[in-house]
Amino acid sequence: MQSRLLVRLIVVVLALAFAASPLRAYIHFPPMTMPKMCKHSTHIRALRVSKHDSQKGVIVYEVVETLKGQKIRTMSFKHLIRKEVDGVQPILDWVGDKKSAVLFSIESTEIACGYVFIDDYCYSVDYNNGGEYWLLIRAEPNMSACYFGSAEKLQGLLKEILEEKDVPVPTKEPASPTTKQNENKRIKEVTDVLNENRNLTPNGGK
Repeated sequence: MQSRLLVRLIVVVLALAFAASPLRAYIHFPPMTMPKMCKHSTHIRALRVSKHDSQKGVIVYEVVETLKGQKIRTMSFKHLIRKEVDGVQPILDWVGDKKSAVLFSIESTEIACGYVFIDDYCYSVDYNNGGEYWLLIRAEPNMSACYFGSAEKLQGLLKEILEEKDVPVPTKEPASPTTKQNENKRIKEVTDVLNENRNLTPNGGK
């Protein structure tokens, strides 16, 4: 009984620590302009698809260039796309050999999460330390307000943005305007995935 209470206490403490971190704000309330995305992200990497399996929802990227941030640990760039999640079909339709992407993330020695911009689309991810993969949190079509265009073009723009140059960034008005209701829904969806992926829920969320 005491050991069970101790486990629950540890879970609560971890959850509270996570909730108070800048990472939580980053992934729950994404920076909605590209200059802000660059400023708040600790790491920015240009990626290229090296392997993929659309049937299994697996994409393996290789890092082409690190645009921001120093390596703080060795990590995999395998992404697991949860096929049951709404809005993931554009990701599976897009993926192909040598396709470009950009990963914006906030990372520590223990935690990492971020946003992946592909051609005309975006999805959020959270790193699973045990499995050594990035798990798709959700599709993020509203991030078109931050950037809308090819990932290859974005890679070129980023170097100028990181030098704090004033450059035009192509965007697109989201099809679904942000409301308090869908914002709350998004926060719950993100929290549920993060808690399960980080084993912050009892029995791993099962």
